[in-house]
Amino acid sequence: MNKVIACSLIAMMILTVSAFADTREEIKDFIKEKGIIIEDKDIVEINFSDLPYEVDIETIQNTSIQIYEVNYSAKPLFVITSSDSSFQAEEPSPVCETKLLLHFGSSEGKSKSDFLNMASEVQSSLEKGYVMIRSGSITGISTNLEVVRDKEGEEVEIIIYKNGKEIGFRNVLSADSSGIKIDYDTQSKGIVNFKEGDIISVYLNLGDGVSVTDVTTMIEITN
Repeated sequence: MNKVIACSLIAMMILTVSAFADTREEIKDFIKEKGIIIEDKDIVEINFSDLPYEVDIETIQNTSIQIYEVNYSAKPLFVITSSDSSFQAEEPSPVCETKLLLHFGSSEGKSKSDFLNMASEVQSSLEKGYVMIRSGSITGISTNLEVVRDKEGEEVEIIIYKNGKEIGFRNVLSADSSGIKIDYDTQSKGIVNFKEGDIISVYLNLGDGVSVTDVTTMIEITN
């Protein structure tokens, strides 16, 4: 199917015509419905290399487009035709998201609650941590550790802090038995947010009588 789009500076009109129809005749008939009488000589095909400033088709993806100028008054009417079965504007490019991982952990045995080290091996704290360069959201957290002394009913919590305060997003691992434990959690962007300059740190909260070692925690941030 051919599609013919007629547009002026103040309006746009759409017409679907037969694939085998004479384009100029279809344009004449369409314009006549608007009360405008034109002749073949009034319809001029425009070269793509010399488009008038009134026509902006930069976002149209179609190699079989033809443009006609209909001269009937001081303000011309432009008609855009396409011989493809579809005629559509280019879809906007998706917004790219940047995902980064913040690394925390400790290779030492831990028998009491404490803050974890950053990748630099500097221990995080209420005031020390990764300083956010731009605003974004915390969208995931994962932990791998080994419970070396277990206790029934106890847990190990990996708690995220922002500017020295808990944010409510954490990993929780059972300490009912010894051995390797893992946990991972995700959440949507826009729930736990931060802004540039905020400090992110991680706290290891051990249940009573529990000891762990080789703690590895990753926090996913999305900008």
